[in-house]
Amino acid sequence: MPEMQDLADSMLAAAATVLGRLVEQPAAATAATRNDHEGSIRTDGADLVALAEIPSLSAQVVVRFASRDMQQIVGLMLGGTDDGAEMGAMQLSIASETASQIAAAMCERLATEVGASSEGIVAQLKTDATALPPPPFESYDGTIQLGSDLTPTLSVDFAAITLSRLGLAVPESPAAPAPKPAPARKPEPEPVATSAQSVAFAALSPTPVRTAEPGQANLDLVHDVPLLISAVLGRTAMPLREVVSLQAGSVFELDKAAAEPIDLFVNNILIARGEVVVVDDKYAVKISELNPPVG
Repeated sequence: MPEMQDLADSMLAAAATVLGRLVEQPAAATAATRNDHEGSIRTDGADLVALAEIPSLSAQVVVRFASRDMQQIVGLMLGGTDDGAEMGAMQLSIASETASQIAAAMCERLATEVGASSEGIVAQLKTDATALPPPPFESYDGTIQLGSDLTPTLSVDFAAITLSRLGLAVPESPAAPAPKPAPARKPEPEPVATSAQSVAFAALSPTPVRTAEPGQANLDLVHDVPLLISAVLGRTAMPLREVVSLQAGSVFELDKAAAEPIDLFVNNILIARGEVVVVDDKYAVKISELNPPVG
C-alpha cells in the first residue's frame, strides 16, 4: 500500500493535469505538505469545498479550493482578466463545475493507486457543512504552478473512515478533558411540620354582559386595528432560471387581460375588485364590486 504522502502527491499531479487542460496552459504540482485540519470543515469561509464519493471504497474525500484562486482560474477560462469583483451567477456555476471535475479526477487517481475501481466516482460542491464527514482529518496542502503567473493552492482532507478504508493509520482525536468532580452537596434541612388550615372564599356572582341592540354592535375596540390592503394587478409563475436572468428592461406577462379589474385584498383576503385610476398624480383604485366570488 502506498504511503499517504505519495498518494497526496499523485492526487495533486492529477489536479494539475485537469487544470492545465481546462485553461490550456502548462501546469505542474508541487509536493504535498501535511497540514492536518483541526475540527469540522466550514463551508462559509474563503474556500470552495467539494466532496468526492468513491463507491468502490465506500469512502469520501474533501477537496478545498481558495475562492480567490478559483476566481482567477475562471477568468482565464473565460478569456478575460480578473477585475477583483465578486463572481456572478455564471462564474460561480463554472467554478462549481471546475472544482467538481478536479476533485473527481483526484479521487480517480487515488482509487487507481490503491488498486480500487474508479467507476462511479462523483464530486459536488457543498454549501452545507453537515454534508461533510466529521473530524479528525489527515490533511495535505499543495500548490499548482499554472502558466507563469498563477499559483493556486488546494487542500485534500481524509476523514478517519476514509483512512480506515485505505488501510492506513487513523489520526487520533484530541483527548477530552477529564470531568471535574461534582461538588459535595450540603445536607438539606429537615422539613418543619406545619398544620393545615381550611381557607374560606367569599361568594362571587358573574358580571352581567351587556348586549348591543340589533344593528348597533360596538366596533370601537377594533376601529384602530391596522389592516394591510393590497391591490394586485396580476400574477404569474416562472422557473428560477428565468427569475435570475431578469434585468432592467425585461418584460414578463401576467395572468390578466388589460381590461379586467384588479383584485383588492385585505390581510390576504379578497374583498373587492376595481379599476386603477389616478388621483392627484397618485394611483388609486375605484371599487366596482364588493365581496366578489373567489375563482
